[in-house]
Amino acid sequence: MPEFLHLNSGIENNMPKEIKTGHTDNGPEKKLTPFFISVPVKRQAHFTMVALFHESVEFVRDYTLPFNLLSVCIRSDGKNASVMRNLKTKEEYTSEPGLITLCPCNLPQRYSHTLRDEHIAIHFKLELFPGVDVYSGQQHVFPERSLEMMHEAMAIFNSGDPVLQLSRSQEFALRFCHRHWPEHYAFEIKEMQRFSDVLYFVREQADASTTAAELASLMHLPESAFFREFRTVFNISPKQFLQQEIFNKAAQLLLMPEMSVKLTAARLNFSSEFYFSHFFKRLSGVSPKKYRETHLFSAQ
Repeated sequence: MPEFLHLNSGIENNMPKEIKTGHTDNGPEKKLTPFFISVPVKRQAHFTMVALFHESVEFVRDYTLPFNLLSVCIRSDGKNASVMRNLKTKEEYTSEPGLITLCPCNLPQRYSHTLRDEHIAIHFKLELFPGVDVYSGQQHVFPERSLEMMHEAMAIFNSGDPVLQLSRSQEFALRFCHRHWPEHYAFEIKEMQRFSDVLYFVREQADASTTAAELASLMHLPESAFFREFRTVFNISPKQFLQQEIFNKAAQLLLMPEMSVKLTAARLNFSSEFYFSHFFKRLSGVSPKKYRETHLFSAQ
């Protein structure tokens, strides 16, 4: 577990002995020594809700989603139940009431959904930097079985106040994340700060015309040196990161009612709608048209 997460042990070790020792009712009072311990707030993760929905659907589809997916099964009769298959590890999870799964962002999955099942889903990001999620690069699904949490999710979804509903859904997702926090990050968090200009540029300005050489110039490095240093820190190449972030932008644009596939391709500076569709399907496993049809309603 990363060093900065061990907050309690760090505070105790730095706390004056007089305070740690304390005193008994019968013993002399110990001298209190003033102290101040700061926690680095720059390392906090930022939660973004992408979608929240309740569904019972039927399809078989391979997905690579640009966000984390927390799914709560609230109904399943056991026969022909829905199955989620991790295409990286070949692990499978069959739906049953109370099964909660967290699928990390950008992890390819095969979803075999049937109408015998019913789910509540929370799509979200938990980013340390733009494009760098706490669960980026994780290869396994995080499962838990809890009928108590299933009933809590149902109560949240049925609450009448939509603002409170979203706030409680965020708190629900974060509690689950805290119990299933990655033991190791798939990137070097201490080294990430050096690349902050690149990360924010990619999030705010990059499109299909942006190149890895352009990113290298932001750090005043030769492209080959930039490639090596970036891959060492993030465990993916600059080109892969750039494509991943452009895909994320495309996925968000496709959820806007006023944006068509053609307009999204033009907004992101793709040379043609055909090339954009090929790019999107290669990264997600589904065409932009199908992605839009499937997710547009839930995003609203």
